[in-house]
Amino acid sequence: MAALPATGPETGDDADMADARAPPPGLDTMPPEIIALILEFLVPQPPEIGETRPVAYKQLMVDEPWFDFTRCRRGLRSVCLVSRRLSEMARPLLYRVVALWDETAMLLFFRTLCSNPEYGPCTRYFSCHITLTCGTVVREVRELLPKYLGTFTAARGSAVLITAARHFIYMLNGFLPKMVASEGDFNHVPQALLCFILMYLAKVETVLLQVPISDDQHEYDTLCHQIENVKDLFRDEPESVPFQSIRTLLLQGDPELLAQIEEDECECDLPDVWGAQPRRYASLFTSFPKLTTLEVSSDDGVWTTALDDPRSLLDGDSLPPPFMPKIRHIYLHDSVAYPGDLHHLLLNAPQLETLYMAPRGDDALKEAIDDGSGTEHPESLDIALAKHAKNLRTLDVSWEDISGFESLVGPEGRLTSLAAMDSLRSLCVQMGLLYGQPSAVLETPLVDLLPPNLEELALEDWWWSNVELLDGLPEWTATDKVRHYQAQGHYRTTALRTLTHFARDVRTRMRALRKVVLLCKIPWTWVLEGAVPLEFHFEVVKGVFLTQGVEFSVKSDEV
Repeated sequence: MAALPATGPETGDDADMADARAPPPGLDTMPPEIIALILEFLVPQPPEIGETRPVAYKQLMVDEPWFDFTRCRRGLRSVCLVSRRLSEMARPLLYRVVALWDETAMLLFFRTLCSNPEYGPCTRYFSCHITLTCGTVVREVRELLPKYLGTFTAARGSAVLITAARHFIYMLNGFLPKMVASEGDFNHVPQALLCFILMYLAKVETVLLQVPISDDQHEYDTLCHQIENVKDLFRDEPESVPFQSIRTLLLQGDPELLAQIEEDECECDLPDVWGAQPRRYASLFTSFPKLTTLEVSSDDGVWTTALDDPRSLLDGDSLPPPFMPKIRHIYLHDSVAYPGDLHHLLLNAPQLETLYMAPRGDDALKEAIDDGSGTEHPESLDIALAKHAKNLRTLDVSWEDISGFESLVGPEGRLTSLAAMDSLRSLCVQMGLLYGQPSAVLETPLVDLLPPNLEELALEDWWWSNVELLDGLPEWTATDKVRHYQAQGHYRTTALRTLTHFARDVRTRMRALRKVVLLCKIPWTWVLEGAVPLEFHFEVVKGVFLTQGVEFSVKSDEV
């Protein structure tokens, strides 16, 4: 009988032994395409607008917005130290998303760009989370500059930006000893530093600037002026003019000062209505030729330049030209804009396609103007939608309470122009804006109040009278919830009848509609804990929509 071949570690051939001793494959042995895909997962995603600066990494909690961002950057930085090959692949990704959290980071990033301008074009997202005109920021930059200025070295070359940076560093070296921060000599330097940083970022697409919300801090007039005149600097190199790739501008109202205000710990001079003032940055909207998207947190609700323009004060019939002529998408977070303010916003953004506004939720900041007659105000949102929103495709605006300001919405507090807006494809609207008051639900079919070409619709179950319940909701006991549920029986019947008729008749006017979502702000109107789930009431409505080819769902706010 033939002997079987020997097996086992003692009898394996030399090739098997070599394979066993070979080290496991590492990043250095992988194809560059695979490595590039892996490293892409380390590119951090910045938090949403309005987040405060992070604390030290060791103090960050896993669920905090900046935790993953910081961890990804630390990972990319570590990869850069592994080998020259990996450093060449990871370094551009390290500069893809840049967030400056403090004055030291701003100075060091400027120093890096001065000596290595080739890193600048790697950046696609840039954010600055310090308020440049804040007194503490100005003083901190003044104290840090002597420490770092001696290490600043401009790259070699005769390009316009390199030459300008060299002159700027030389000027700082010459004038720094004579500048006195307390006398205002240094106030404009942080803005000048940021302007140079932005000029180096030749391919940046999204820029976030933290801006003042208090009268104690000046707006960024110096920064806006420098950016506006940058073309003169590059007149001999027109192909190198910066800011040509910026498509999205985020203006973040100082969230740390906002937190102090909300906790009554602010020692600043605040007007009755405070917040970021986007109109003061109108020159940026034209200085960035490809800018189409504006996102703002904590704005002051003023969307007209008429009060700031001397011409309009001299001629009451003359209005300044729109200050957002090319902006197509506007997103407002924690806004105090009233319906009349959005009238001016639409007037100043004639090409607008998207308007989103989430309210700040403060108490009324203006004196009620309605006299109870139901007469529409000439600066109502309804008039603006009819006359100045021909390109609008997405509309999502809401308020907690506009009692006393119904005339700024439209006739009898309703948005009657929606039914004629052929351009709208996506709409999120409160029932209070459609009907004015709950009793009007029985008067007009819902299908007749909506745009005919909608593809997606979100209806918010909210009326202005509900605002009295908001503050107490988190403290409601089980008895309170049951009592409220029982008291809303007639309302549920009326609302379900309205939705069922809408589902039945939807194809008579709205042939493109694909999706309907009902948003319930007060869950206990529809939910009886342990007995009646949210979806229970809507099974029939959902079935009728389904027969029409429309997806229906219902969601509720968490309390």
